[in-house]
Amino acid sequence: MKLRAPTFLSKLIWFSLLLGTFPVIVLGAYSYYTASGTLQTKVYESNQQRLLQTESQIEQLLRLVDYSAIQYMNQPLVIASLRGSLTSDASGVDTVQDLLNSMSKLQSSQLVAMSTELVSLTGKWSVSDVGLSALSASDVKGYDKWVNDPRTSFWSAAPSAMQLVKKIPSYSAHPTGLLVMSIPLYEINKLIGSETKLGSVLVMDEAQYVFAGNEGAALGKRFDELPFGGKQTIAAEDHGFYKANAGKERVGVSYRVSPYNGWAYLSVVSIDELNRESQNIGWFTLFLCLGILAVALIISYLGSKKMYRPIRSLYDVMRNAPEAADAAETGNEFEFMNERFRGLLQSENRLLQEMQGHSRQMKEYFVFKLFQSDMAKSEIQDRLAMFGHPLGWSHMCVMAIQIDTFAGTRFEEQDRDLLMFALNNIVSELVAEECRLLPVVMGDSQVTLLGRSESDAQLFKSYLDTLAQDIMGMVNRYLELKISIGFSRVFDDIKIIREAYREALTALKYRMKLGEESILHIDEVQPEQSVPHHYPDALEQQLLDALKLADREQAERLLPQLIAAIAADERTHEAYFMSFVRLLLQMLQAAKDAGVNPNRLYAAEQDLFIQLFDLKTVGQVELFFQQTVMSPLLEHLEQRRVKQYQSISSEIIRMIETGFDTDLTLEVCARRMNYSPNYLTKVFRKETGVNFSDYLSEYRMKMAKKWLVETNMKISEIAEKLKYNTPANFIRYFRKLEGCTPGQYRENYFNK
Repeated sequence: MKLRAPTFLSKLIWFSLLLGTFPVIVLGAYSYYTASGTLQTKVYESNQQRLLQTESQIEQLLRLVDYSAIQYMNQPLVIASLRGSLTSDASGVDTVQDLLNSMSKLQSSQLVAMSTELVSLTGKWSVSDVGLSALSASDVKGYDKWVNDPRTSFWSAAPSAMQLVKKIPSYSAHPTGLLVMSIPLYEINKLIGSETKLGSVLVMDEAQYVFAGNEGAALGKRFDELPFGGKQTIAAEDHGFYKANAGKERVGVSYRVSPYNGWAYLSVVSIDELNRESQNIGWFTLFLCLGILAVALIISYLGSKKMYRPIRSLYDVMRNAPEAADAAETGNEFEFMNERFRGLLQSENRLLQEMQGHSRQMKEYFVFKLFQSDMAKSEIQDRLAMFGHPLGWSHMCVMAIQIDTFAGTRFEEQDRDLLMFALNNIVSELVAEECRLLPVVMGDSQVTLLGRSESDAQLFKSYLDTLAQDIMGMVNRYLELKISIGFSRVFDDIKIIREAYREALTALKYRMKLGEESILHIDEVQPEQSVPHHYPDALEQQLLDALKLADREQAERLLPQLIAAIAADERTHEAYFMSFVRLLLQMLQAAKDAGVNPNRLYAAEQDLFIQLFDLKTVGQVELFFQQTVMSPLLEHLEQRRVKQYQSISSEIIRMIETGFDTDLTLEVCARRMNYSPNYLTKVFRKETGVNFSDYLSEYRMKMAKKWLVETNMKISEIAEKLKYNTPANFIRYFRKLEGCTPGQYRENYFNK
């Protein structure tokens, strides 16, 4: 069955077209937006330069006028005129004429039209271009806004001019005169210019009124009344830029704030106009992209057809194969060929996996049998040759690895099988195949037969130590577990591998002495059987005595010493466990001697022995005896002792309360209760916090105060009843405690 259409060809054409058009579209869009953005940036920079130029020209004019005003106001003629009054005589006329001549010289030195006015606030006259004028009271009051201004020199906006106002004297709180120099606004507008192609330029004073510019509609208005200034604020910054809506048009506003007089210079440019300028770039980019797309389409079609021919030929061959006659129709040619190849690969993989699985199982079975049963040497050699294992090892050793503990790790006992599998994989990766047989997991141990063709057994042993360190480091890094590694004796005859396996496991049992994370060689850790060992009987007896007395501090101090003394002795691992079994039996007997039934403290005594034999290190043994065996016993004895102490103390207090008026002593109480006085002293002080004699004295004093206020007994009678030798002794002791005599105490009570 043939495909209805060469679907892969169409996909190839579309992919080639997309591959050619997508970069063009991205490049065109990027070019358009980059060009538009660059144009706006250039316009903004041009406006900033324009504003800077305008600001420089205007401020140059203002500074020139300011400098001329300072020269004029500091002339002796001006200062002398303001101090006196101008009269209508000949000298007054001459003075006015001199002032006018100075003004005319001042104006002729400027490049712009300018008017000057000198005002005397004390003499109430003014001299200007029109001559001398007398000032009325209302005229003088009109100058108050300038006089009251805290500045000594400033520019003030007028409807048709900008006025420079200077106070005379400059730094006086009450100036005697003013110098006002006015520049017509048209002179400032000439500096701005009427060109609006790059946007309008406006100038605002400190109060944000527009007083100059080339846009007539904005003159005389506040900034917030303008279409583009409603919600914006020109801060006292150097310069800035923002976008706003001016009716239906979007504009960009560039501004600069002058540090000289606080005036703001604004340039308003239509963003929509700039965008219209950018449309030409957009149209050019669009036509260029369309041309490139047309070329890409032609090349994609022709190139795809040429590349498709060998694919179609291969598809026809596979489709016409006999085994593909009943194959279902697929989406395109490659999907059909993919299904055919996948089927072939899956069949091949199944065959390989079955072969590898059977091979690995056979290898594992052989290794298990090698470690656990006797095999003929010829059979071993045949199997090794069949599995491709090396036969020329001169030195061999069995390595066994066990997990020390799960305490303090993120794993639990149910994770052991998975962790042993991971441990087996680590060994497989770290040990080269030519130096080992297949690593296997046997029970709770990972076991590997290692071998090398070393000329010296010591070199082989060094290799074993290095390998053990590497395995420990890898396990600690990835699994965060503590492991110990045991090695058998080095041998050269593979026939004795079963005995070597037992030696490796035996070496691991000597962790009881060396602790966790140990590397144990059987020939180094196993002592001679004839070496005698000693049991620390004295330390054991001291520990048992501390347990019977419920002395927790003493018991917790002696237990580590006893276990360390047992572990320090050179002995076989069987001897270690026999010593610890003896210690466990003695501690259980001590509990029985103290009147405690072990079955009330522990679930079953035989479970304690099972737990003991599962321990691997001295640290685990010490923790077992401390937490599992000793701690429950001490808690039980301490609770029983607390109850006993409370009962004894309660009985002593009862004796005091009933026999305080007798010759009661601690010895009398001890005889009645059948305890030693020293024991009662210790118990009573621990429960009440005071001595027996102090408690008895306090109680007698309590009864004395009660008799003083509730009875008419004489003081001598009270002293005798409370067993004081003399009334004076009673009075002296009472005054020491209460600060007054018994008689004064009774008198004070009834006088309240």
